[in-house]
Amino acid sequence: MKLWKNGVFHTMLSEKDIKYQMATHQGYIVGFDQQVSDFEFDEIIDLKGYHIYPGFVDAHLHLLGFGQKLSRPNLMNIKDKKEVVKIIKNAFGDEPLFIEGYFECGLTKIDLNRISQHYPIMIRHNDYHSLTVNDVVLDMINQESSSGILTEQAAQKAMDSYPKHSNQALEKMLENSIKKLNSYGITGGHSDDLYYFNGFKETLRVFDRVLDKMPFRAHLLVHHMVLDEYLKSRRVQLNQTSYLQIGAIKMFYDGTISSKTALLKNKYLNSDSFGMRIHEIKTFESMVKKVRANDLTVAIHVIGDQALLEVLDILKKYPPLDGLHDRLIHTSLMDSKAIEMMKDMPISIDVQPQFVSSDLPGALDYLSETPELVYPWKTLVDHHINIAGSSDAPVEVPNPLFGIYSAVTRISDVDHQVYFKKEALSRFEAIKLYTKYANYSTMDPNRGFLEKGFIADLSIFEENLEETIIENLKKNICYMTVIDECINYKKSY
Repeated sequence: MKLWKNGVFHTMLSEKDIKYQMATHQGYIVGFDQQVSDFEFDEIIDLKGYHIYPGFVDAHLHLLGFGQKLSRPNLMNIKDKKEVVKIIKNAFGDEPLFIEGYFECGLTKIDLNRISQHYPIMIRHNDYHSLTVNDVVLDMINQESSSGILTEQAAQKAMDSYPKHSNQALEKMLENSIKKLNSYGITGGHSDDLYYFNGFKETLRVFDRVLDKMPFRAHLLVHHMVLDEYLKSRRVQLNQTSYLQIGAIKMFYDGTISSKTALLKNKYLNSDSFGMRIHEIKTFESMVKKVRANDLTVAIHVIGDQALLEVLDILKKYPPLDGLHDRLIHTSLMDSKAIEMMKDMPISIDVQPQFVSSDLPGALDYLSETPELVYPWKTLVDHHINIAGSSDAPVEVPNPLFGIYSAVTRISDVDHQVYFKKEALSRFEAIKLYTKYANYSTMDPNRGFLEKGFIADLSIFEENLEETIIENLKKNICYMTVIDECINYKKSY
């Protein structure tokens, strides 16, 4: 039995429910304060007066994708074309090259062809739905593009042609990903990885092996392209082990705003396009029906306001079994009609607060009209619709404190203006995005709070997240990350 003393334990049951010492045993919380005064302890951990919260969870990211990003050259936040070309030249070494995190600044296949006409070069855009490639890649996939810019299915086809990682390499990527997430205070993540690497069976084997030696609460969505493989595996839904769950079937309805493929009610600026559906409505309906035929739920990527209305119509037509719920991922733009539809539906929404900081005002610049609701988190909370906090890493840095900062301030990193302030959350509500709300889809009643009988997953910070000056949320203040009462990360001074 362990005693965690000299801390400030924020149970998240209410803003004022604070404890000062806690006992754990075999991975669970067994009591607080006076409840544990007569216990005998094998280990005592002094928390130095720091602040303890339930283990933070990122409700939508790509664990292997983030690990891959950590291992590759990255163009994050570089928006000067000359600098981008220079980095690509320096990274190229007479072999296939894949670089992450490109922000649109005029790069085309002409620039990449000058670097190599013999080896494939792929530059992945920051929205993770687009690529800029050289002619070598276009020839490999039998695709034409005057600019070398590919989106959605064409981009995925190009990525599928890139040399695969070995399982051993994937294990290393996953280990690096988890270590980095632990340094941010993250104890678990809901991830979409089972299609993009070595197939359902082999990629799941990578998770089994890594999680067996490296505790982390992984909840894996199943991409619709590997649904048949999943069904053949006879894996049950949700709990596989203490650290691994299999969740909903991941599907895509539309694209992204920056690639002008998110499906909108109004046209894009200076365009006749409203965006696109990844699948025709009837095709998408048949995909949902297949999922329902197997008593499963869906997790749908949907960004545009028109796309959301169409998705909700389909989900109302084909609801999940009683007691289950579907997930919507992003829902960046919406209107009052969508809110009214959702408030009585079995739905949870995975939101990315950092998108306000990184995307606005840029995303609005693509639109001919501002939608009625843009990242409307306060409205969703007020209508009792569960919203789970996430980063979509590797799209954003998966530091939950950055997400809390954005959810509270609604400040853009681009022009430092506040956008749609009425949709800002309180700090307590923003913390719940990564604790109570992020655990909703695990269907595990013993996660998300610090309470007797709950799992002993802890995120420990040097500051009180509800009271420290807001700018401190952008600093390195994670002191310790605990999973299953084991210390997985401790800050070095």
